[in-house]
Amino acid sequence: MVSNQYPPIDGSGAYRWGSRWVDPGRLVVHAASSYSLAVLENLVHWQSNTLPPTLVCVVATIPDSLKQSTKKSRDIDDEDTCRAIGNKWFDEGKTVALWVPSVVSPYENNVLINQLHPDFTKIRILKPVEAEVDKRLIR
Repeated sequence: MVSNQYPPIDGSGAYRWGSRWVDPGRLVVHAASSYSLAVLENLVHWQSNTLPPTLVCVVATIPDSLKQSTKKSRDIDDEDTCRAIGNKWFDEGKTVALWVPSVVSPYENNVLINQLHPDFTKIRILKPVEAEVDKRLIR
């Protein structure tokens, strides 16, 4: 999910401010592996009981033929450790995507996408659609 005021798949936010997984200065797109996880991640990110009305859902498909990495350990409480993992992955540039555990939902994954990787252009992006969130989740 992303605001419709920004490109549908863009790592400029991480580039400016960094994230749990990367320090500033790296063009990394952060995405959830499911729609429901995207809703939860946004509720946590915005730290609010409402979500911006400009949110849209963007579906991206990473072909299985593209080389991807996975961080399997659940030891992700330390943000410095997470950033060291993400920074190393991005800086080495060996894979277009790094699948990482979600802190919000311990049984699901998020994916980091290296916007500068040559395979980035092979990721299929569908047209954004309006995000629909059950009103019981937001008050």
